[in-house]
Amino acid sequence: MEEGFEPEAYMSNLEMDNEKLKQDNLKLSGGMIAQGFAPEENQNLIEYQLETDKILARIRSFLQGDTVKFTPQGESYFGEPTKNVLAKVVKDKGTGISYFIQEVKQVGDSSEIKKNVLVKIINKDGTQIDVMQMDSKLILKKLKNIKLKSLGYRYVEVVDEEQKPLNALGVSQLMSTISMYVTKETFLSYYSEERINEIMGDLGDALNDFLYCNYEKMGMDSKFKESKYTILILNILHTIESCSRRAIGGAEQYNLRSRSIVSESHGGSSIGARNMARAGMGSKKWSPIKPSTW
Repeated sequence: MEEGFEPEAYMSNLEMDNEKLKQDNLKLSGGMIAQGFAPEENQNLIEYQLETDKILARIRSFLQGDTVKFTPQGESYFGEPTKNVLAKVVKDKGTGISYFIQEVKQVGDSSEIKKNVLVKIINKDGTQIDVMQMDSKLILKKLKNIKLKSLGYRYVEVVDEEQKPLNALGVSQLMSTISMYVTKETFLSYYSEERINEIMGDLGDALNDFLYCNYEKMGMDSKFKESKYTILILNILHTIESCSRRAIGGAEQYNLRSRSIVSESHGGSSIGARNMARAGMGSKKWSPIKPSTW
């Protein structure tokens, strides 16, 4: 044995270092869980199964006429419907801002009129602004007093308002009704199939009456938009019906209780069970010379 070596002090220091490492590991695990890096099996099962935000977001995207698009990495997302239009490009020499003006033909009672509509503005730094039709006339009027350089014609991507079946008022009015049915309370209710059929019948009649009386005010101001009248109502009703059917005979309640019991009995996917197991292990004093404490 080396001179000056004290076994008791050495063992004490070793135990303290080991305890410090265990505490650091617990802190790291807690930090990862707080940041959302916990394994999927540790996520709150009830919160996941009763999540309604994604359902409501998909319905809103549908009512707004959003289309499925893809990032360069191949990931899908919902975005505003767009189209390419041929526009005349003029540039402000002073600010470097480019303006894209589309020539639109409007047919009147007895003649055809050509009308200039500003559809997009691109700033010097490349940022783009889609111009609302209500703002186009005002901006073009101001541009008459500015010396602009013509850059010819170019195709530019703009928002396709024709693909949006409803305006902001229409979307908000329908979403306020839908959000009363796509809820956690609906999932956790106890319905019979007969009662669900009654609810869907009443809701379908009411939605049809409401949209029929207000469809023009809610943005359905063209033949194409009007053609989506029936499919709008059907999609809303089918989505709500799917949510309601999860509650037939209290099926969702029973499903959640069953999974909760299984998780607790196995302990492997329960954060609480794991913490209890760690606490139980920590009650034994660790010793490097006692295998029973390893």
